[in-house]
Amino acid sequence: MTAISETLNDSELANRAMEELSKCLTYPKIGAVVSKNGVLLSTGFRGEVSGKHAERVAIEKLNSEQLRGATIHTTLEPCAEIYEGQREKSCCELIVDSGISTVCIGALDPNGRIYSKGMNFLRDNRLTVELFSPSIRQKIESSTFKYDDFSGAIGNGKRRVRSVKNGKKFTVQFAEGDERKTSFRLSPLSMPLDHIDLVAANDSVRLAPGVNDFSKIPDPMLYQDPSHFARLPEGEIAIIAEPQSTMVLLVKVLEITPTDIYIQWEVRNVRRS
Repeated sequence: MTAISETLNDSELANRAMEELSKCLTYPKIGAVVSKNGVLLSTGFRGEVSGKHAERVAIEKLNSEQLRGATIHTTLEPCAEIYEGQREKSCCELIVDSGISTVCIGALDPNGRIYSKGMNFLRDNRLTVELFSPSIRQKIESSTFKYDDFSGAIGNGKRRVRSVKNGKKFTVQFAEGDERKTSFRLSPLSMPLDHIDLVAANDSVRLAPGVNDFSKIPDPMLYQDPSHFARLPEGEIAIIAEPQSTMVLLVKVLEITPTDIYIQWEVRNVRRS
């Protein structure tokens, strides 16, 4: 591919990656640009080519000579190997093998299977790793995923959240246009990782023992003995009903791994009288 032949400084290259991000039609939105000595060589965004990540799209537009010693700006940390023997190289492996020498990252991927692993992999392979400015990083974190926070969501859903030693806070808003919110913290226990603690406001957490399906909880307030936390194995459901609130949140633990916790939740209205 012929170079775009546009010379840009580092901040301008980061902004061009953001422009690529804005072209994505689905979430997560990710953009990437490849340059050499400030000359923009190629661009890519997730979804530009079906099934390919933004970094791969941009890299595959160039030949080996153009890539040798080049720099890639990517709005989200490149993916590392998620599971052994996966069919296609991770973006990190592709970047290393391409001859690119510098990677500038906008934000770390919140997926616990990737979080900081991509960045560390690149450093371990002697690539120079740089970061976007904090102000651009904030824009990325408000644009990459469907909702404007890596640790939040609106309405019903599922999410993998990182398993961190000091716990992971998560906030669910009831619906678009409905500002009611419920927050809780997921705290992994010591090995073996077969339970987690779900912690919320005082007297707001109830357990639904023996129930593993939201549809089998017609009245969340039926369950008694509220506390500030619940110790949950995979498959168990906790009910978060803050005193005086008309929003109730049902949270089910789907999977616990050393790197992340996979949860599902459902929002409900509740009548207090």
